Amino acid sequence: MAKDDFDINFDFEQELGFDPKSFLGDTEIHDDIDLNEFSDEELGLGDLNAPQEAPQQEESRSDDFDLDMDLGDFLSMGDPKGGRPADENVDVPEFAHRQDYDYDQEAEYPQEEYPEQDDAPQEFQDEEEVEQPKKKRERKPKKPKEPKKPAGPNIFTKFYDLYFAPIMDKSMQEEPVDPERPRRRRRKSKMQIFKEVYLPPIVVSLCLILVLTFTVGSVTNFIKQKKLDADTEKTRLDESISAEQEAERNKQRLLMEAEALAQVYDYDGAIAKLEEVGDLTANTEFAVKRSEYETIRSSLKEYQDPTTIPNLSFHTLMVDPARAFAVTEDGLGGLYNRNFVSIGEFEKILQNIYDAGYVLVDFDSFTTYNNNQIFPGSIKLPEGKKPIMITETMVNYYGYMVDGNDDEEPDAAGHGFASKLVLDANGDIKAEYVDANGTKMVGNYDLVPILEDFLKEHPDFSYQGAKAILAVSGKEGIFGYRINSTYVSTKSQSFVDGEIAGAKEIVKALRDRGYTLACYTYNDSDYKQLNANQINEELSLWTQHITPVIGDVNVFVFAKSSNITDYAGASFTALYNSGFRYFVSNGTTPWAEVNSTYVRQNRLMVTGNSMAWHSDWFKGIFDPNVVIDMTTRVSVPN
Repeated sequence: MAKDDFDINFDFEQELGFDPKSFLGDTEIHDDIDLNEFSDEELGLGDLNAPQEAPQQEESRSDDFDLDMDLGDFLSMGDPKGGRPADENVDVPEFAHRQDYDYDQEAEYPQEEYPEQDDAPQEFQDEEEVEQPKKKRERKPKKPKEPKKPAGPNIFTKFYDLYFAPIMDKSMQEEPVDPERPRRRRRKSKMQIFKEVYLPPIVVSLCLILVLTFTVGSVTNFIKQKKLDADTEKTRLDESISAEQEAERNKQRLLMEAEALAQVYDYDGAIAKLEEVGDLTANTEFAVKRSEYETIRSSLKEYQDPTTIPNLSFHTLMVDPARAFAVTEDGLGGLYNRNFVSIGEFEKILQNIYDAGYVLVDFDSFTTYNNNQIFPGSIKLPEGKKPIMITETMVNYYGYMVDGNDDEEPDAAGHGFASKLVLDANGDIKAEYVDANGTKMVGNYDLVPILEDFLKEHPDFSYQGAKAILAVSGKEGIFGYRINSTYVSTKSQSFVDGEIAGAKEIVKALRDRGYTLACYTYNDSDYKQLNANQINEELSLWTQHITPVIGDVNVFVFAKSSNITDYAGASFTALYNSGFRYFVSNGTTPWAEVNSTYVRQNRLMVTGNSMAWHSDWFKGIFDPNVVIDMTTRVSVPN
């Protein structure tokens, strides 16, 4: 309370329960007492206006009582500012009632100090005595403490000081006192308390949540966008790299395909393949290759005389010649020795003719069939290369050669020949074979798979993809598959349906690889002994049972070394009306006739007998003395 706010009319009795009369005793206070007649010295006040030195603050124990308490100290006992309650039994001097006394005036009065004693305090001494100095207690100096480094406000403290402290300070302030109803506070309503205490932090919290949500959302969106941008850029780079890699792979593919065409002497096709890349000036490697192929093409030798092209003809190959030669039934052992070649001998023949510079060709290599007419063509080969043809007959694998108990299934009683052509897991054409122990095996057990593997190692052995001619009869199906309707009665319709499906698969694989499919008559018949009507009847069976599976063929190979005598008569007309345009018969020397209506050709039968007794047939082509396996044959019937 400020000095100017002191109420000189303060009601002690009412406010503090203080009764001055009781405090002063029964002595009656008269209004006519004039305190002015007493001097300040007489009253012990000293010079109130003189500046006083600030009393030295000393620590004192609560049990020490100052007997020399002066009037100021005494009066402060009843002063609310003094902090001590008023004692009703203490006499108050009359000047205390003076209205002109300034209680707020800080004045010091001399106070006598007494030495510390354990006994009761000494009696008051006379004012004239010399004031004894109070004995001071000596204290040990305290070790100064290092000031603690104030901790910085954290985020919660800042939040509290910013939002909650003003609210709490306001809520702690007293309500203004109603003048008509003193000391009664107005009670705040729940809504007012809610608005003042709870609503602000709720609003602040919501705002913080919104700000936090917005911030998190923004950061999340920023991260997502950065990731999206990175993914987009990565995808773009991957697509760019993929596009470049795809373009490079495409170039390499074109180069490989062009090289494959060049290896089979199709330089026109190789150059056309290189030009698929586009501008060759922008692709140096392509330009160099084209120049190389053009140089080779200009140096090729045109082979214009197809009449000198040899056609080596084989029956199906013997896998196990010892088993074949050991067959005594119907003298088949001797027939096998005379008319067949083993797989070992055929492999030697391939190597011989390849080393001699021969290259495989077919009818399409030197003729063109268009609009029911045949047009001659030419073969162009590098210097030192010569064309040759290969034919295999009886590629239907007759049952008597593979089935010993006539149940239409190959078995150990077979004669050592392959039983059918099949596709392996890699899609390659192989031959199925049952050995003497009854074990079924798949491998290079006949001409086709052996030739396929040889061409993989020597792709230049084929002229523009030409392979061999495969001639089948129809009586027992084709390529080892019993597709004829006659097998329904002995086996079943489901069996025949399965055989037809397998045969169609093999037919497609053979055609895709460049093989020429041909007819070897339907019943393995000697057409020299048949008239035109018999030939028509036989060919109708071919059309009925074989054509639906093998498709149309235009090459006819005469069986049993036969031929027709007149290529203008009825027999020829029967063959021609069946769609055949190329006719292959037997001969001892290479020969061919090419005209617009048909092509005739001799084939050189490669057999045990021809190699052993007619080696001159193959002069300049291969050496039979190097090829024939006389160790196994011992001797060959003539």
